[in-house]
Amino acid sequence: MIYNLERLKQQLDNHYLDIIIAATRENILYLTGFNPVIKTLNPYYGQCYVVITRDNPDQVNVVHSIGEIDQLLDAIPPLGKVYCYGRFYREYLSETALTDEEKLLQQWSIVEDAYKSPVQALEALLTALNAKSSRIGYDQNGFSDIALAELKSMFSKAQFVESSEILRFVRRVKTSYEVEQLTRSAQINERAIAEVLDNLYENIPETEISRLFEVSLVKQGAYPSLTMVKIGRHAVGGQRRQREDIRLAPGDLLWFDSDAWYQGFWSDIARVYAYREVSPAASERYHALALGMKTAISEISPGMTGGDVFNLTMAAIHEAGFREYRRHHVGHGIGLEPYERPILAPSETERIEAGMVISVETPFYEFGFGALHIEDPILIGNEDNHLLTNYSIQNLIALG
Repeated sequence: MIYNLERLKQQLDNHYLDIIIAATRENILYLTGFNPVIKTLNPYYGQCYVVITRDNPDQVNVVHSIGEIDQLLDAIPPLGKVYCYGRFYREYLSETALTDEEKLLQQWSIVEDAYKSPVQALEALLTALNAKSSRIGYDQNGFSDIALAELKSMFSKAQFVESSEILRFVRRVKTSYEVEQLTRSAQINERAIAEVLDNLYENIPETEISRLFEVSLVKQGAYPSLTMVKIGRHAVGGQRRQREDIRLAPGDLLWFDSDAWYQGFWSDIARVYAYREVSPAASERYHALALGMKTAISEISPGMTGGDVFNLTMAAIHEAGFREYRRHHVGHGIGLEPYERPILAPSETERIEAGMVISVETPFYEFGFGALHIEDPILIGNEDNHLLTNYSIQNLIALG
């Protein structure tokens, strides 16, 4: 099963939910395995719904636009009821024999069976699931106020419970399928950085470094997002766009804080390299940050809070001699969203669980200097933790 069935069942029971409706892109992808196109074409008002019942939690029921209903052919879990809305025409004007997939798509594409609006289709599905007097969890982050008000008026005897955080809570502990996708995303990201390093030359502009990185991601089947690649002192402003006039010179640090999106799963890793020369100050600071990373990766264990991990990581860095180091967090959960709970921050009270994937990081930014940064995703185990990237934390490397 691609989603955490037991954890979902537990949450349905804990919150006395008869039904839960997923409505955000991430939660629909989590439960079905397909990324709803309507949420990209119309991210604010596009509607697609996945409905799961407490009585049959391993089966997904779907409301989708008839124009994009072919996406259901990519669904991984067993499909239950399917309801379409809108107008779209797929003609069958000959006697050509249809494949099984084409027959299924033809069945879903009957315009006369499609509802006028997505909420009407959702009403029909919920009615078929006997939800008139049910306790219904709804993914409020994916509902417009108008759609929700309309749905509530249709089911006046039902109880509606905000459930976006319930679904996020389910998603925190990853399935083997998710770990596989997150590992693939991280290693694609890592290989793209390696490909850039193989093609570096003196005077290369930031824009070309970014292009090399993003082309490599795409060649490997991932998509670039939030590519932060900066040269030297300019890494202090990591979110700005890369510039043609900023070029690599001996003595510069080259900073990557790079995100990749693979099949909906995010990776967020960071690397810093020195070009030809490594200054003693950079090397000493990097050593302390690396020690903080190693300490966190080896000592994080189920039951700790995000605040506990923050404290032990910061203590290791300070004890290594980098006493002026300050930071507001040292990592975060990752999955179908680039930042998920728990956040490894001083105030985070959420507890770490086995099966979570957490990006641990120790960044440092200084005006006139630039950035030092290490970040890797780790899978939390009951006994040991496992890096999803291929290469362990090394000393600051001089290239060229």
